[in-house]
Amino acid sequence: MNDLPQCFDSYALEECVLPVGSAGKNAVADLCFTKSGEKTYLSRNYNVTPAKVLHALYYDELRPGMPYVIFVNPTAGIIEGDRYTYDIRLDEGAEAFITDNAATKIYRMDSNYGSRITNVSLGAGSRLEYIPKENIAFARSRWHQDVTFNLEGDAALFYSEIFCPGRIARGESWDFDAYSSRTKIIQDGKTVAIDNLLWTSEDKERSETLFGGMNYYLTAYMISTSMLSSKDNLDCCCVHGGISELPYECGLVAKALSDDIDDLKDFQLSLWNAFRKAETGQETPNLRMQYGRVGFLDI
Repeated sequence: MNDLPQCFDSYALEECVLPVGSAGKNAVADLCFTKSGEKTYLSRNYNVTPAKVLHALYYDELRPGMPYVIFVNPTAGIIEGDRYTYDIRLDEGAEAFITDNAATKIYRMDSNYGSRITNVSLGAGSRLEYIPKENIAFARSRWHQDVTFNLEGDAALFYSEIFCPGRIARGESWDFDAYSSRTKIIQDGKTVAIDNLLWTSEDKERSETLFGGMNYYLTAYMISTSMLSSKDNLDCCCVHGGISELPYECGLVAKALSDDIDDLKDFQLSLWNAFRKAETGQETPNLRMQYGRVGFLDI
């Protein structure tokens, strides 16, 4: 795998009980969204289990032509040797919302590691709102994810995720072997953001300093020139965080910590709502699933 952190080199040499590449170990999702008239269609939906995308849902009364797509994982979570590859394309003028049906649970691994590589291409005038559920790094887990966005012209993007360093409620925290996450955003050939995270078991002793005693970590990217004027109106009062402008005046990035994951989720929803209003002048809908304290208002 290209650009795999060095600490994963020894893991990659370890054999799994079920070898990498075995049936059920290589998950693939290849999606394309195409606009026709006033509606965006999921024009390509190729899946290899355990990656699974059901049909697009259309239940946003304010944007009836916008598809909502949910990744459904029929397994319990990520185990050693799992390799996920997502390729997502929005054609010119298309719009879509993507999320998961459940948190990504990264289980204990006695050998090798798990990974997910996501490549997203956004055509001119398209808009993607991508909010995966939180990643939970169980004790002795090893995880690498790489997310790359390529935007053309005035394409807009909202992407946000939450990291949980263990099963906090049962007293498990920072007991994973390695957690690596790389996010890269490219706009018209210019790199506007690179975010590299790499934590290992050695960081457990420094976790108090890294997270300031907090348990959960959020990042959010809002690639939209319309969001620049909204920066001072975004409220971080319930979390410990901040919002900064990205290079080339292309949008905003938010990062936040909290001891309460519901506070982070509510903050995430407020950012998503601000992004949707800036781009379309409309509010966000209800996804008909429990999320945070506020949740998604019923439609």
